[in-house]
Amino acid sequence: MARMAQINFAWRRNRREYLSFLLFVAPNFIIFAIFTYWPILYSFYLSFTKWNFLLPDKQWVGLRNYRRLAQDDAFWEVLANSLTYAVSVVLIAQFLAFLLALLLNRKVRGQPFFRTISFTPYVTTTAAAALVWVLLLDPNLGPLSHLYNLLGIRGPRWLASPQLALWAIIMVGIWKEIGFATLFFLAGLQNINREYFEAARVDGAGPLAILRHITLPLMSPIIFFLMVSGFIQAMKAFEVVDIMTEGGPVYPSSATYVYHLYRLAFRDFRAGYASAFAMIFFVIIIGITVYQIRASDRWVEYGD
Repeated sequence: MARMAQINFAWRRNRREYLSFLLFVAPNFIIFAIFTYWPILYSFYLSFTKWNFLLPDKQWVGLRNYRRLAQDDAFWEVLANSLTYAVSVVLIAQFLAFLLALLLNRKVRGQPFFRTISFTPYVTTTAAAALVWVLLLDPNLGPLSHLYNLLGIRGPRWLASPQLALWAIIMVGIWKEIGFATLFFLAGLQNINREYFEAARVDGAGPLAILRHITLPLMSPIIFFLMVSGFIQAMKAFEVVDIMTEGGPVYPSSATYVYHLYRLAFRDFRAGYASAFAMIFFVIIIGITVYQIRASDRWVEYGD
């Protein structure tokens, strides 16, 4: 009885705090429930149906959509395209961004100007950037055509070649991602205690040794964050594909997973099959993210 009395007293005393907590949490929870959790659950349900958006009735087909998906050559091709795009953009952009951040971290004249220029690609809208790159890569009318003429060579038809179209899109992704990654790398470099570098120089360490044993380990949390967030963002690439190639020139040579998903749902009106695509995409993203988090224990070093 005494124990129950203590519990009741503690509940009455903390009831106001519990109610305040619920009051602050409820709006966010309701928004997430309506616009995130419910669409995921409803999409999961639709993945077991055949529905064309037009008729109210949905035909239950069980696992047929998933079995068909495993036999769909377009599924494997767009998945390979998305993985190629994501891995290339994340690795190349982070490498170049880290080098750029090292340069921007030096005391040079006009440093604020160069830092602003480096971040400009990220704040440029994807649609505008894609249109500019379409003109830039044009072998006949683009600025690069003058360079080709000076060199006496025939410029590659980036967007008209099934082998090059995807890499043209990757170049745009790298160009945009560099600015975002550079901002984080530069912030991380400026937060490293200068005493580490001074002590290493006193011990006779050279620039490469300092980079390997001090800079990179201390920057590893930022590298990990950019790898995870950048990979998820790159896997969702849509606008740049829609504007530059529409998945062509021979579909789906440059189509990404999300773009193909969009075509299935809103052009072909195959809502059930598209939902199965979405569920597999959700599982892939979760699986790769979990793997990255677990693998980070072996190389990410967090400071005190």
